[in-house]
Amino acid sequence: MDAVLISSKLTDKEIYGQLCEDESSIPLFSQAWWMDAVCLDMPWDVFLCFDKQGKVIASMPYLMKKKWGLRYICQPLLTQTNGIWLRPTEHKNECKRLEYEKRVFGHFIEKVELLRLNFFQQCFHLSMSNWLPFFWNGYKQTTRYTYRITDLSDLERVKGNFSDAKKRHIKKAEKSLHTTSDLTAESFYDFCCMTYKKRGEKNIVPRTIVLSCVNAARKRQQGEIIAIRDEGGNIHSALFFVWDRNSAYYLIPATDPDYRTTGASSLIVWEAIRHAKEKAGVNVFDFEGSMNENIENSYHQYGSTQTPYFKISKIKLFG
Repeated sequence: MDAVLISSKLTDKEIYGQLCEDESSIPLFSQAWWMDAVCLDMPWDVFLCFDKQGKVIASMPYLMKKKWGLRYICQPLLTQTNGIWLRPTEHKNECKRLEYEKRVFGHFIEKVELLRLNFFQQCFHLSMSNWLPFFWNGYKQTTRYTYRITDLSDLERVKGNFSDAKKRHIKKAEKSLHTTSDLTAESFYDFCCMTYKKRGEKNIVPRTIVLSCVNAARKRQQGEIIAIRDEGGNIHSALFFVWDRNSAYYLIPATDPDYRTTGASSLIVWEAIRHAKEKAGVNVFDFEGSMNENIENSYHQYGSTQTPYFKISKIKLFG
């Protein structure tokens, strides 16, 4: 891509918006359009790092909130990771790479510290394996896990790696259920709320944010809602999933507890994987992960690989 030049006529957010349209290596949840959709009227912004020619070599989008007199950076809802993106760069050796990362990370740490926050927390993309510069500056790290199928080139092989139980569930569901993509964002959200209510829980993601994300993703042809129905039109399971140029993400699943034994929740995963490969054209399917034992047990039965990523935090960044 052409160099993105520093311009007095453009804000960093405007420069970043242009960068995101051109740079395929920026993950979906760090993209400017996604931050717009999920943050709505909340004040998200971005730090940029430029080289001597004025080209953006790294970025760090963030959402800053204020509550009870406190200022803090946190993860937006529905956003698995964001944090630092580094432009793919060839380095002469490992020493040069680490020196480069130390310099760039130091630039962002300085920017964050100048905000004089009460609290900082971001989950960095799984491509970020080095958090030492943050440790040296008093930050803490918690390892989280996602589950990914990293090669969708042969769907039959992918399905063959499912557990026997998952394959039985899918075979059972295919006999009497079918897939549709006719749900509106509003009806999908209502279905999600209904499933939560039946389980005695509350949907903690506001309607406005879900609708904003669904509509933005559909407009860009980077997201879809699919549903599993029976012959009577009853919805057994529904899913909103999204994708960038590299990966698809299993974002908001919901299954009616009344139909938990029909196999619909397994069938919808398989249908999403097929869609990711055949229609979205990506080669990675990311289950988004969970630290919940029961959810983890389900995700790893699809032959997915456990993959770590870092949650970086610090309390009181001044004084």
